[in-house]
Formats: sequence, C-alpha cells, structure tokens
Amino acid sequence: MGNSRGSRVVLVCAALAVAAGSGVIAARLADQSLDAGRLSGSTPTGTPTSLAPSAPPGVPETPTPSETTATEEPIVTQNRLVLQSRLYKVGRIPASRCKEPSARPTSLAKVRLYYTQYLECLNKAWAPVMREAGFPFRAPKLVVYAGRSANSYCDLTSTAVYCDGTIYMSADYDLKNYATYDPLWSRTTMAFLIAHEYGHHVQAMAGILQASHSREMVLSNTTMQLLESRRRELQASCLSGVYLGADKQFFPARGSWLLKWKWTVRNRGDEWNPKRTHGNKNNHSRWSRAGFEAADPAACNTFIAKPATVS
Repeated sequence: MGNSRGSRVVLVCAALAVAAGSGVIAARLADQSLDAGRLSGSTPTGTPTSLAPSAPPGVPETPTPSETTATEEPIVTQNRLVLQSRLYKVGRIPASRCKEPSARPTSLAKVRLYYTQYLECLNKAWAPVMREAGFPFRAPKLVVYAGRSANSYCDLTSTAVYCDGTIYMSADYDLKNYATYDPLWSRTTMAFLIAHEYGHHVQAMAGILQASHSREMVLSNTTMQLLESRRRELQASCLSGVYLGADKQFFPARGSWLLKWKWTVRNRGDEWNPKRTHGNKNNHSRWSRAGFEAADPAACNTFIAKPATVS
C-alpha cells in the first residue's frame, strides 16, 4: 500500500471476533492481523494481518543490511535476516521491573495512560537487548485514539496497528470491553495487544519484519504467502510473551491474572478468517506461552518451525 508521501509501506493489522454470552459479535478491526505495521522504505504486503480474539465467559551471525555484500542475492540476505537473526542469541531479556499500570480503561485519558506507562516498560526491557544484538534501538511512537484518526495515512480500522514506527491503539475497543465484558479479560487483552505490536517493532529494528515481507512478495502462491504471514504474526505474539515472562515477578503475572492471560492467548485465532494470516488459536497459544516460559527471543524463531506449528 502506498501513501501520499510516495514511500512504500508494510501493514500489520488486527481483527477480532468477540463472543459474549450465547451470541457472537464480530468486530472488524482489520483485514488480517493483530497489528498494522507500516515501515518506511519497506515493500508493501498488499494485505494486512489480523487475529481473532475471543471474549471472556547454533547458527551464523546475522548481518545488518550494511554488512551484506553487493553480490549477494537479495533473497539470501532476507532468509538470513529471518532465520539466523542475532536477536535469537541475546538470551533471556532483563525484567523491566514494572508493575501493571494501575489505570483502568474507563476513559480515553486512562486508556492512553495505561498504554503510555506500559510502553515505557517495554522500552526499558528491549532497549539493552537490541543494543546487545547490535541493532540500533529507537523507541516507537504511540498514538491512542478514539474514532478514526484524520491525520494518519495508516489504516486505523484495526484495534491495534503497528505502522511506520508508530503503535496505534484504539481506545474504543478497550472502553467497550471493560464496560461490557470481564474487566480482567480486558486488561489481559490490553497487555497482550500492546506487547504484540511492540513485537512487530522489535522485528522492524532487527530487520525481520521487512525481510519477511520481502520473502512473502516473491513466494509463488497464496498458500505459501499466508504461511509466511503466520510465521511473522506468531513471532510477534511470542515476543509479547517474552516480555511478560521476563517481568512476571514484578508485574505480577500470576494467579487469576495469569490464568486469564493464558485464556486470552488460547482463544485468539484466525480460524474465522478465510485468509488465515495469524495462525489458529492452538498455535497462537503455543507460541505466546513459549515466549512467556522462556523469556528469551530464541524461543520465537517461527521461521524455522514446521508448518503444522504455524498453521
């Protein structure tokens, strides 16, 4: 997808189906994913990605782009970036030592405060990791909005979107969930969504996001393109779990909160979406919990996983 500035973009978006009581409410938040990620200078994907959350009842070093040789085939470089990233070698990430933000989603201002504080904690944990891996760290921008923003070329029809270094979060979704459904579920969903979008930012800083989209563009058929999309999205969810697992003693992620978070990641899946861009709920739970249990990005190399585990 292009923008008015003439640059090329990568989108990563979210859609969900919300089950309330005996009925099911489908909220169309994007075409295919949890987040819409747009990165300057990257190749367009043609389609966003989305998850369907249910509501309550040794390898070689990875070179940076500047390290690759002029004679190396581009696809070889892209494969190395996703398969052998230095991100997978940093070990367990440090705890941010942050507690869950105390703000509750009862107003736009409080939703914004929750995400702002959470983002600061994510930056605190991931900054030293990215630098250790040899990637320049840059904090993402954050936009928390109600209704559709008139000042962005990003697709904000999703609940959560990563676009061109900015994380967009829809307060409307959180306000409705907190007022209508289980308040604890709404909090675990907020914690998951912001960390998933941040997972795409980690991918972008490591060059994985751009490389994966480039790989997707050259694949010969839709089935393989969707498989690549699922690898990318499930990795972002795994990285979401990595942060929470590293900080679980301080958050704290235990007791009823942890049980609800596990329920949340177990009931997010793209079975409802014919395009199947994010992975079914069993695999979403598998990768989210793998990240949580290891607190190490090495647990999140979905690009070498067997197709059945990213279906």
